[in-house]
Amino acid sequence: MAKRNKFGIGIDVGSKRVRFAMLKNTGDGVAIEKLSCIDLPQDAIVDGSIIDSIAVSDALSQIVKENGLKGKEVALSVGGRQLMVKKISTDNMSDDELRGAIEYEADTNLPFNIDQVSLDYARQHQDVDGGRMDVLLVAAKNEVIFDAVEPLYWAGMKPKLVEAQPFAIQAALTEAGYLDEEGVVGVLHIGFQSTEVMLYEMSQFETSRSVPLGGKAYVEGLIRRCGFGFEKALALLAKATKTEEEQDALDAVARSVSERLAEQIERGFPEYLGVLAEKPISKILLSGGGAELPFLQSALRRRFGLDVDIVNPFRRMGLPSKDVTVPEGGDSAGFACAVGLALRSMGGDHPGFNLIYREDRPESKRANYLGAKAVIPIMGISAVLLGMTIIHLSQQNRLSGLEARLEAIRTETALYRDKIAVVEDLTVKRADVSERIDVIRELDKNRFARVEVLEMLARRLPSLTWLTEVKEAQTPNGAGIHISGVTSSNTKVAEFMTALLQENRVKAVDLLVTQINKISDTEVTDFTLQVAIPEIEMQVVKAKKENLIKKGAEAIKEKNKALEDAKRESGKH
Repeated sequence: MAKRNKFGIGIDVGSKRVRFAMLKNTGDGVAIEKLSCIDLPQDAIVDGSIIDSIAVSDALSQIVKENGLKGKEVALSVGGRQLMVKKISTDNMSDDELRGAIEYEADTNLPFNIDQVSLDYARQHQDVDGGRMDVLLVAAKNEVIFDAVEPLYWAGMKPKLVEAQPFAIQAALTEAGYLDEEGVVGVLHIGFQSTEVMLYEMSQFETSRSVPLGGKAYVEGLIRRCGFGFEKALALLAKATKTEEEQDALDAVARSVSERLAEQIERGFPEYLGVLAEKPISKILLSGGGAELPFLQSALRRRFGLDVDIVNPFRRMGLPSKDVTVPEGGDSAGFACAVGLALRSMGGDHPGFNLIYREDRPESKRANYLGAKAVIPIMGISAVLLGMTIIHLSQQNRLSGLEARLEAIRTETALYRDKIAVVEDLTVKRADVSERIDVIRELDKNRFARVEVLEMLARRLPSLTWLTEVKEAQTPNGAGIHISGVTSSNTKVAEFMTALLQENRVKAVDLLVTQINKISDTEVTDFTLQVAIPEIEMQVVKAKKENLIKKGAEAIKEKNKALEDAKRESGKH
């Protein structure tokens, strides 16, 4: 068994809550040292992207202050659609050979350029006789890693490990003994905006999918059915005692959403669910903040005919410190990812990955700074002495050589003056052609961007809504568009904004203007939205660049003309 650190700290930044877990190594196991959970405002995080960075930083700063974490190294995770996990098959090779070939394999198998992603990998099944092996490749875009770690720096913590969410949860469930039995185990990590479906076989990761349904679907169902505001609907979902009318409404919504979630899970994994399954699932485990959503367990049992249990990641841990109250039921299941991250931060035998920038990984720092205290001073002094000696010995030789070379150039210039004039003329023409080519390239670049944006707007436009203007504009989040239109109510504007946020290429949607107007005695709502679409580089009118080649050629011609004029004037005298 690999040696564990004394403490491990995990921070799970979800779309509705930030959970923190600190675990302590007791020698024969682990115990809970500290736990904390703080709610985030509505839509502070949307589809895994941080929209309200101030709110997230404030929540993390509160956790740091309450638990004395300033300067501590922590582990965090990325997951959902922001994470790419791919199992690739390649020729059998040594670890050194694999290390050299992994960038080629990643560039071939990932949908992004290798320079745009942070990745890690691990060797899996090896077929010695067939000369093949499987490699599990995990990657996330660089901006995703940056957005994940930046709030931690602002809050005063040091991220040392960015784990893929399925492997953080795997560590928590393995430590709690849920993945010990044979067969395939399905784990549903139910968040507020989505559900991550992960499959494990014999304590090893098999595959995962993201389903765009979570606790928020229950809240939206209550809003549509009862006409509640968002906060009231959210409070009703968490309310312990409800009126008969409230209970009936919640039951109807919960049955509908639970059935939809179960149906999407079944469609996503036909090879594991149903009569034709090659590797049937033996049981289903529920984790995450939505593990105890009403009617979810019964809907899953009814559809799949399997045992469905809510996980307790603390069940095999030692007694907690005296100031810690261990949560129960769905509250304990919500800490599964944070506990798994703390276990990964602690080290040990739990497999996983690290997607933090490679130069920030602990092993890179150790390699970079090994022996630095002894070597750097000596190298610095030696470099200074050597530099001074070289400068002293070569200065006169360099000056003499430059003078001789300058004289030779002057002589050669006099001999080839006519040819130089031809070259100057060609240089000017080349500059003109280059300028025209630049204009053509600028016009050709990303010519389909507008078509894609208009197609997206047509697809997401709600009923009774008309657009009056779409124009390109810079937004605080990069390139984007301003959309003006007319609709029947503010509800339609909100529906349009929500629909646009479902698009992968849309980073943010902001409401700039909304006002009531009348058209032929009919009350309508005028609105203007600001939509950030950084992945689609819109055409921007740029200031004309100064053509340095052309400018230089003209300067040479003017200088030569001035010299000729000076010679003629001196000849007259």
